Amino acid sequence: MSEKIRSHSFWFIDFLKGGKVKSHYNDIKFILENFNTDKSIKQRNYHLSSLMDHAIKTVPFYKDYKGYNSIYDFPIVDKMLLRESVNDFISNKFKDKSSYEVSTSGSTGTPFVVFQDKNKKNRNTADTLFFGEKAGYKIGHKLFYIRAWSKVISKSRLTTLLQNIRMINVKNLNYESISGIIKEIEKGSSNNAFIGYPSAFKEICKFLDAIEAKPIKAKISSMIANAEPLGDPIKNSIKKYFDFNILSRYSNMENGILSQQITNGGSFFHINWASYYIEVLDLKEDKPADYGNLGRVVVTDLFNYNMPLIRYDTGDLAVMDISNTFNNAPAFTKVEGRKMDTIYSTDGRVMTTVVYELEYFPEIKQFQLIQKDKKIYLVKINIDGHFKQEQKMTTLLKSFLGEDAIIKVEYVDEIPELSSGKRKLTINTMIY
Repeated sequence: MSEKIRSHSFWFIDFLKGGKVKSHYNDIKFILENFNTDKSIKQRNYHLSSLMDHAIKTVPFYKDYKGYNSIYDFPIVDKMLLRESVNDFISNKFKDKSSYEVSTSGSTGTPFVVFQDKNKKNRNTADTLFFGEKAGYKIGHKLFYIRAWSKVISKSRLTTLLQNIRMINVKNLNYESISGIIKEIEKGSSNNAFIGYPSAFKEICKFLDAIEAKPIKAKISSMIANAEPLGDPIKNSIKKYFDFNILSRYSNMENGILSQQITNGGSFFHINWASYYIEVLDLKEDKPADYGNLGRVVVTDLFNYNMPLIRYDTGDLAVMDISNTFNNAPAFTKVEGRKMDTIYSTDGRVMTTVVYELEYFPEIKQFQLIQKDKKIYLVKINIDGHFKQEQKMTTLLKSFLGEDAIIKVEYVDEIPELSSGKRKLTINTMIY
């Protein structure tokens, strides 16, 4: 009953405000669930052409592209250009209007700010509801949201009450707080949903390992990992303790939810074609990468009219192919994360999952794999006491990276956190 009251309250408040989130939600749902129909195609084309027309008329940077024939006539932009020329990307229609500032300084340490309008915020809310439902979550379910919370992004008390959200700061996630979460979901009768960093889920499972816990008896409706790659060891631990198949979401602060795995949708990351036009381009040239090949993720945000981002190179890498498990639309088969964090083998192959092999050594508290040169790698390890399996670890890594790999090991007291509360698992400091 509590869940139903919260759901009805949310939609009633939206109704009083003009039903804008509901309208966006219905649009997203129709476009994605009817992807190959004429009406869905027409609606997606309308969103794209409206955004481009708005940009050339009101955004200084795009004023020279009035004679465009398609989106491919627009240039590709990146964080560096946007950071240096931010005022040139802001629409004249929004210069004197209130806006929402989104900062993404976490991975680079250099602030990068995007301004969004109210309609864009409503679209993001609707995206969150749609993709949450595709993972089993519904408004009113108790949602444990584990991330680095700050005053800027924290939700109001009214919002957390109405939506039944527990804001958990990843920086405060310890055995005491984890124990409290486990007790809460075991004693309660609510449907419980989780969203958080894979590293946070890892800490939860490490706690359960430490106390030799039995499978948790609780109603779990949804588990979504975001912001970091999700490896099989964490998936297996979540399955062991919660009897639930955790799903992955690919999103960023400057745009929103770009793609997500969904219940019964296989391993595909189903792309949010309703709110974005997404390209995967060749690693070296500005041309489409073939299906099945790794490429750069380039995003056109269809709903941020305050600061239109057309063909924005996110710096992330992914592989695209046709999905046959949801709507037969192009989807991501892999999302690799940032190009600067990509590890290569000694013969130049992208090594997607090699860092997760370190999770099979449970005595390692924290780890980080750094590629220093074509054949030189550094493994940083935080561990209590002496690591007896160092040779086994280096042999295992060589089986992936190459037998001619030079692997150095450095023991540290701590792998530093980013401002976002995340830790980088991989870093590439060479120019490949």
